[in-house]
Order: sequence, then structure tokens, then C-alpha cells
Amino acid sequence: MNPVERIELSRARLRAAMTPAPALPETHTAALPWLQRLKDQPAIGIIVETLQAWWSRHPLRAVVHVASEAGNAVAKPIAQHNPVALVLVAGVAGALLAWSRPWRWALKPALFAGLMPQLISRVVANLPLESWLAVFGSTLSGGKPPTEPFRNAP
Repeated sequence: MNPVERIELSRARLRAAMTPAPALPETHTAALPWLQRLKDQPAIGIIVETLQAWWSRHPLRAVVHVASEAGNAVAKPIAQHNPVALVLVAGVAGALLAWSRPWRWALKPALFAGLMPQLISRVVANLPLESWLAVFGSTLSGGKPPTEPFRNAP
């Protein structure tokens, strides 16, 4: 291979490496009618949309996507040839999951530190202005009107 061909091959590899990665496929929300019904509820819809937006930007989303594809590639042939073994492996995995109790260490408040501000800001942004004014007005009028406490001061 002459130097010009090597340079062209190197450039082709660089172009391939610099092309943006294909977008991950969207979750199958259209295939889940119960999720669409949840989104139609006013308060729950905001929470579901916020969770979906949070997950779409989460760094582990790509890892979960690749792991699910790898799991499907491994599990489909096993399920076709020996479904009983797959059920037994799933039972053992479930028993290990129950024994290790990952929800005790995985669901820490720090995990949701990035999610809660997004959720609160989305809820606040979707509330109508009149409700904020009503809450503010009831807070101000809830107490006694201010009196002149320093009237008799020397």
C-alpha cells in the first residue's frame, strides 16, 4: 500500500469516527396505551414527561440500551431452544436480587438530586399564574393586618 492510499484510508477512518452517533431509538410509548392514559392526566402527565426528559438526557441511557440489546441477543436463542432453562435462570437471578436488596443502597437521595429540581420547575412552570396569585394573596391576607407597633415609642 503506497503512502497516498494509507492517507486516504486514514482520512476515511477519521471521517467515520467523527460522524455523529446515530440517535437512540425512542422508547415505545406509542405501544404502551397505559402510559398515554397516564400522560393525559394533568398532574401525572407532567411527572411522566419530566421523567422521560430526565431519562433521555441521563448518561446511563446508552448503557441500558446496549445492555438490553445484548440481553435480547443472548436470551432469544436460549428461549427458543430451552425455555425451561431460561425460566430457571430468571428465578435464580430474582432470588439473588431479593437476597442482595439493591433498593437499599441504589435508591439514595443523591440519586434523585438531579431529578427533583427538574420536576419542581416543570410543575411550577405548568401551574397557571392565577393559582400563584391566589396562593400569594391568601398568604398575605391570612394574618392580621399590620398595626403601628412603634406609635407610643419615645
